[in-house]
Amino acid sequence: MKTKLLKELVKPMGMKKLYSLPEDELIELIKRDWRIDDVPDFLYKMFKVSKTFTDGRPVFKIEPKGGASDRVIVFIHGGGGMLCPTIFHFHTAARLVRNTGAALYMPFYPLAPEHTLPEACAWLDKAYEDITSRHSPKNIAVIGDSAGVSLGVSMCERSGKKPSAMVIISPGAGIEKNDEKMRALEKKDVIISCRMVDIIKKYWSGEMSADDSAYNSAYTDFTGFPPILLYYGTNEIFYAYIGDVINEIRRFDIPLEIHEGKGLFHDWAIVGMLPEGKQAQNRICRFILENTEG
Repeated sequence: MKTKLLKELVKPMGMKKLYSLPEDELIELIKRDWRIDDVPDFLYKMFKVSKTFTDGRPVFKIEPKGGASDRVIVFIHGGGGMLCPTIFHFHTAARLVRNTGAALYMPFYPLAPEHTLPEACAWLDKAYEDITSRHSPKNIAVIGDSAGVSLGVSMCERSGKKPSAMVIISPGAGIEKNDEKMRALEKKDVIISCRMVDIIKKYWSGEMSADDSAYNSAYTDFTGFPPILLYYGTNEIFYAYIGDVINEIRRFDIPLEIHEGKGLFHDWAIVGMLPEGKQAQNRICRFILENTEG
């Protein structure tokens, strides 16, 4: 099966192996080898790519060469608040632009260990304000994966300009707990380890409270939020507490469409070479077209 093969391919290149290194070696490696300041060449060849800056940090805009529709996607990448976007993020961005005709913004927010979560939140608030000063919220969809979920959800919670659609992929449910329920799933999760969560909390959380929505989306005030499309896998440690996020969204009567990837790993929905990932991304495109004006 292609899914089983890909799990074996992901394992040696994944974050789980990276975060098994001694802590001092890990931090040096992240600062040296896991920092980029541009998007890949293939995006420049396929699309029109431009770059603006918010407080000195880049926000990339990717749109069809023939011009974008009025639709806008704000894609906030995951990586535990410590890693830059991966090739999977960039290929997902390409499919989103190609299939929706939208202009996609990818903000390169501040990362740990050089920066903290409160700094990233403050910067994203400014970047989102810049975007919404040029585009109507009725045209905007916000997408986040992993750490990008809590960043995107909390950004929208703080903003008076809610988007018209939101996609959340493998949110870090229960990250403040990191307990035996999560450890029981650790062997199944080929991407995330409980040690990784501890390190991320140490370097990323800063002075942020564990019950802040930027830390865990289960603590979000979803008042005024748009329809939400949710993806997660049963083989990720955050599966232990995904119900908390689902229950909180439902408490606010927000339209919610759920896709549970049985036997699938953290962030599988952004891995387009997986048949399940390709199907997820095609549904995400349709969801954006259905819920935004263009």
